[in-house]
Amino acid sequence: MYNLDDKPFLIIVDDEPNFSESLQLALDDTFIISKVNSIAGARSFLNEKLPDVILLDIRLPDGNGIDFLRELKKISSMPVVIIMTAFAAIDNAVAALKEGAVDYFTKPIDIEKLKRELKVCLENRFLQKKIAALDKEIKKCTPPFVTSGVGKMREIIDKVPMVAPLNIPILLIGETGTGKEKLAKWIHTLSGVKGEMISINCSALPKDIFESEFFGHTKGAFTSAVSHKEGLIEQAEDGTLFLDEIGELPEAVQAKFLRVLEEGLYYKVGETKERKVNFRLISATNKSLADPANNFRPDLFFRINGINFELPTLKERREDIPLLVSTFIEEANKAYNKNVKQVSAKVMKHFMEYSWPGNIRELKWSIHRAVAITPKELIDMDEIYSISEAFKDSKKQAANIDPSLSFQEAIEMVERSYIENALLTANNNKTEAAKILGISVRTLHYKIKQYRLLQSQTGKF
Repeated sequence: MYNLDDKPFLIIVDDEPNFSESLQLALDDTFIISKVNSIAGARSFLNEKLPDVILLDIRLPDGNGIDFLRELKKISSMPVVIIMTAFAAIDNAVAALKEGAVDYFTKPIDIEKLKRELKVCLENRFLQKKIAALDKEIKKCTPPFVTSGVGKMREIIDKVPMVAPLNIPILLIGETGTGKEKLAKWIHTLSGVKGEMISINCSALPKDIFESEFFGHTKGAFTSAVSHKEGLIEQAEDGTLFLDEIGELPEAVQAKFLRVLEEGLYYKVGETKERKVNFRLISATNKSLADPANNFRPDLFFRINGINFELPTLKERREDIPLLVSTFIEEANKAYNKNVKQVSAKVMKHFMEYSWPGNIRELKWSIHRAVAITPKELIDMDEIYSISEAFKDSKKQAANIDPSLSFQEAIEMVERSYIENALLTANNNKTEAAKILGISVRTLHYKIKQYRLLQSQTGKF
């Protein structure tokens, strides 16, 4: 038996007032009922609240019930629809069932039969909702990482569910492209906090506006502060604050942020009133914060390093590469409407031997690019140019720098080549290329303009 906290909501869509009234009287003890006499009236209800059941007449003043049924099919959680008509016709019945109706009643309606049908339909609907809720819980607990089940990644996956519910800062350590943000999102999902996860890339915010973006500001706090601004930490209230590349946190902000973590108090820029804030902190870095050369406060480091996870590089988890390749091919097939089956043995050998400086992100976009451009079902070395040749070229270029160049000129030459290759690997997707490079999209745009990178080997940027 279905068990809903509230009565299910039913809409009667019929232009015969006496018929609609008699149906309402017969079903009023089981449902909350609304009556409309047109398709337009039904649409207006759908915009406000999705019903559990629609009793739908075929012939209506402003259209045909079967046509409206086609509209209802597009709703992700389609209501139970039962067609009613005084004009029995086999072709209408077939069309209605084909378009998603659960049954087809001819007038006058057999009320007892309708009640039995509705009971069964609602029990099934309730079970479907329970199954969907269970699926959601299962997906929430399922690790978002592909792994063969051995090594460092497996250890992390096993530990995360134990520490995620604990209100203790977590520090994620790993190279660019190893999956730090994905791990942070999983921890947030498992934590059970009711707020959202607010992500901040500390390297992407310009230092001159970092404090006002981070803490917020009041109107008139500085020349361009024309209105009050909610800070990022305020947005993370009762949720998770994810600070990516926390090593780039400006020194002036580090002391203030330490007080936020220790006392839960802060000031907006230009404000004299203390504010309280509560959030779960997850930080990420690709460098050693304990190294004095990185200018990171030791007391802040100890505060954020409650529990840490060191994510392995892709070359440290080569056993996972075949599984990752299969996963990314499947993902790319859906994205580009392709039917690529696998990579050749030669490509797989190359993947297993390659150093992967961009880690999983580089592998992902190499596969995506290959799937996008190949006309075949098998990816061969021709489609893997970005990693089989491009980075080799940049290494050769770095090894053969003209000694007559100044130090700055040499650096710029290598930087230009590296950016070109990252763009090639990411199939000219600037957001992904920036992630591969470990820089902000804004910085990448600046570099493209600086080096006049108007065209790559695969097309315009």
